[in-house]
Amino acid sequence: MALPPWTIELLRRGINDVARKASEPETIEKLRNQAAEILQDLPQTAAKGIDAMMRTAEVGKKTVERWSRKHTALGVPLLNGSGVLMNEHGSGVPLAPQVSEVGRELMLGDSVTGASMDERLSRRLQRLLPAGGDYSIAVTSNFSSALTALALLVNERQLVVHRSQAVRLPNGRALPDAFGMFLPVIQEVGSRDKILLQDFDGLDSFCVIMADAGEQPLELLDMSGRDAMQAVILPVATLGEASSGESSLSEIPSVEGMLIGGADFVIISGQGVLGGPDCGIVIGRQKQIDNIKSSGAWPSIAAGDAAQAMLAITLELTASDPDEIPVRALLSTSEENLRGRAERLGTRLSGSDNIRNVQITAEDARLIRDGRWRLPSRQVCLTHASMSAEDWQSKLMKEIPAVVADCSSEGLRIDLRWIAASDDSRLAELLGGDISTIPSS
Repeated sequence: MALPPWTIELLRRGINDVARKASEPETIEKLRNQAAEILQDLPQTAAKGIDAMMRTAEVGKKTVERWSRKHTALGVPLLNGSGVLMNEHGSGVPLAPQVSEVGRELMLGDSVTGASMDERLSRRLQRLLPAGGDYSIAVTSNFSSALTALALLVNERQLVVHRSQAVRLPNGRALPDAFGMFLPVIQEVGSRDKILLQDFDGLDSFCVIMADAGEQPLELLDMSGRDAMQAVILPVATLGEASSGESSLSEIPSVEGMLIGGADFVIISGQGVLGGPDCGIVIGRQKQIDNIKSSGAWPSIAAGDAAQAMLAITLELTASDPDEIPVRALLSTSEENLRGRAERLGTRLSGSDNIRNVQITAEDARLIRDGRWRLPSRQVCLTHASMSAEDWQSKLMKEIPAVVADCSSEGLRIDLRWIAASDDSRLAELLGGDISTIPSS
């Protein structure tokens, strides 16, 4: 059907009007500006899309990596948020890089071993002992083996435990029972209230075994006039006395302090506060240590070359630069530092949809579960949006790295004392569950 004349006239006028306006400078400038704005927005829109794609890809990549490591890893790294350094899951504190490197070199199997290695290690360890006595050192495969080494002295003298010293060691075993598997009979004397010197009357050529399990400082006995030695077991200890700048170590007993105070033998662990490998250490009188190491049972409990070398490097670093030992660095972390980290971590986690509530608390951290050794700390207490604290704790222990935490009435509690600041981001990711919700600091 043909268009009416009046319609054609209206269309012609409209086209002429559009053409006229399009030729005006103001219209051209307006179109040019709008086009420029559109072109400027295009890269930003594209960038936002790319950022979203990258975040999604990163989350997917990390999920695949965690899944793969969960099913292939044997040694699972640990972030220790329990507030207890020496807990049943491990300390979560690594060895110094120099220490682990020397251990790796010796475990490769292409190094000289045997008598020459033993001599080199013995000389190196001997130089690190407290000066002023005829002391020697024996390094065993673990802390329990160090008790075995002391038990080898039973042929020379009776081992005696005072009943007031029947304390429970951090591994849960009472002191007399700790020797039960090595000695059919260990002499117990005295009562449980306090130690009296007459409790040892009638004993000839004996060695009194005592322990500082953390309840109260250990006081050595004055055994002058008796054929007696004293052996001290220190589950928590340093080698030398704390310096004036190491206030966090001032309440921790030391091998040096015990030997100066009259102890003949001191047994400590290489792990924990010492910051070394898993091993047991017996330091004491040269003659008796030599007798222990000449026993037929010694090769079965002695530490290997790698552990001894790692211990030597640990003690050397401790003497020259204690902050090189990771656990010593954590011990010296200031309360202000922990508070700032806790606040930043809490702020980051509060943006996660998985977390309903975040609180910061200020309870003390500890070296062992029960004991007098406590340090000021900060904790981040979290309530999950859908899981109980117990279920969340169980899930975190299965992550890579695993996270050990403490459950309380407030929810899940993460103590930062034994976690390095460099691990805060990993911790936040594991707790938040989605890195896209956690802003960068």
